[in-house]
Amino acid sequence: AAAMTPLARILAARGRPLGLTLGRLRGYAAVASDRYPDFVPRESFNFDNHPHWFIGHMSKGKRKINEKLKDVDVLIEVRDARAPFSSAQTELTLAAGSRAQRLVVLNKADLVTPNVGLAARNLIEDAGTPCLLTVAAQNKNIIKIKHFAMEHVRAKFPRTLGVMLMVVGLPNVGKSTVINGLKRIAFATARHQTKENKLVHGVKRTEARAFGEPGVTRQVTFFQLSNSPRMYCYDTPGVSLMKKKNDPERNTKLALLKTMPDHIAGELYLADYLLYRLNREQVLDYVDELELPGPTDDVRYLTSHVAAMLAQRNESQQYTSVPTAGATFFLELWRQGKLGKICLDHIPSGEEMQRLRLLRMQTEPPGPWGPP
Repeated sequence: AAAMTPLARILAARGRPLGLTLGRLRGYAAVASDRYPDFVPRESFNFDNHPHWFIGHMSKGKRKINEKLKDVDVLIEVRDARAPFSSAQTELTLAAGSRAQRLVVLNKADLVTPNVGLAARNLIEDAGTPCLLTVAAQNKNIIKIKHFAMEHVRAKFPRTLGVMLMVVGLPNVGKSTVINGLKRIAFATARHQTKENKLVHGVKRTEARAFGEPGVTRQVTFFQLSNSPRMYCYDTPGVSLMKKKNDPERNTKLALLKTMPDHIAGELYLADYLLYRLNREQVLDYVDELELPGPTDDVRYLTSHVAAMLAQRNESQQYTSVPTAGATFFLELWRQGKLGKICLDHIPSGEEMQRLRLLRMQTEPPGPWGPP
């Protein structure tokens, strides 16, 4: 049977007409620009909103994190691979200084193309910070975090307490999922080893709370990941960055990644920004997924189309819908990777980096205040 679009599956369950399916749409294999030669996307987006979310438990969590940093051997900063630079929690990592070995984890790497993920990782490593690409929800590359900790650790109390890890980052980037993945791998490995092995002896199966919503983790909690080697980890609440009024685009990117509840920025505003980015990048998968006649820059038309299709029939046999239902459905499809893969941050190419280095050498004096 031909694969259905998400919208078609919902309509089929309600006994409504299916419309197009992906099986029928695969015949249209042309490049987006060739399929829609007359469509010209917007050249700019009007950032008239400054979404920001910083609530009480974040301030308390920030203080607690700074208190615990003195005991940490490895500081793991989790970022979203769809915004590898904008989703950096610079305020917490700068506070750590050189007290702990740092590792940047670009989570949700399956939601960007492999080339983009590798380029972002290389840029971060070129800046001097080790970096890993992971898909924590599928336990992909999670084991490499443990290997990194054992290979690069400067354990303060290796014989007694063991290796201390701390996972930090913005809300909803997958910190708790990373910790749960480490625990699951340890238990899975132990099942295939002898009874004498004490990899997870005495370790509780308690997992960190992970629900895919921002603000679920509100306390700094402590988990044992394995017994041999002895490894512990602090799970921390997601802490938003302080508001920068001069950078509304970064705040909008973070809102689109759901590091804050959608209503803070507004569902329609976020859907409009997402539509702008998809059109600009010529990633027009949404046309087929939402069964539209073609690409559009009109977010109200798009969300009204989806909301009408999703409308529920009430007792008086009239269709009703929640005003933001179309925008929410559109956002969630992209967050699940069903509308194509785009990176919200610009990833400089090798040529661009070379030009920047050359420009820096030409404009800055040599010696201790500039490049050698």
